[in-house]
Amino acid sequence: MMRLYQKLFFALLLPALLVLGQPLAANATTIDQAMRDSLTRFFADGIKHQGATAELAEVIRWPATSGSIKWRLPNFSLHPSRLSLIAEQQRDGQLQRWYVPVRLHWWAQAMVARTDMPPRTRIQAKQLMRKRIDMAGITGTWWQKSAGLVGARTTRPVHAGQPLLSSCITRPSLLRHGDRITLFTRIGGVRVTATGKVLKNAGVGDRVRVQNLRSKDVLQAIIIDGHRARIDAGGA
Repeated sequence: MMRLYQKLFFALLLPALLVLGQPLAANATTIDQAMRDSLTRFFADGIKHQGATAELAEVIRWPATSGSIKWRLPNFSLHPSRLSLIAEQQRDGQLQRWYVPVRLHWWAQAMVARTDMPPRTRIQAKQLMRKRIDMAGITGTWWQKSAGLVGARTTRPVHAGQPLLSSCITRPSLLRHGDRITLFTRIGGVRVTATGKVLKNAGVGDRVRVQNLRSKDVLQAIIIDGHRARIDAGGA
């Protein structure tokens, strides 16, 4: 019986002890300082997307390399709290690439509720204030000025300090189904426009389906005013 226990000990615990003796992974605190500095510079340049500025919260897994790295963003939409940065480095004449998962904050100035608002509250300017808030993971359009919100009604409870989003308010329609509108987006830093039409009644800040009249493609867009709508990056 004692020999059986000894066999079980070596079969189960010895591999674990060997693992503990291995070098630390690239995710540990011994990450090369030049690599850290290159990532710090990348975010220090100011990464802005749809009214919010990115701030690095955490690197979930560093690439298994050392030295300075060239960083860039993948294609994404809205303001994800987690995404994978693209890291590239020339080593021995070859381009190496890693996908580095990180967590982000997306800071923006937004109109928030000064007091609790029950459903069907008609919003007044005195009920609003402007605040710097983290929009990571939040879906829906927000407002930086009170003018677009005054006169709208809440569709669900909004607590003090919460941002007013397009998903929780309703306003008189600015555009009606079939109205023509200029669609725009940015592709590779180039502004692209097209003529389209809205496929349902909508107001400023609403996310609605629109149709490109030339290509007939149906896309998601955010209404900017009575003449323009911005195509979501993920649906361009």
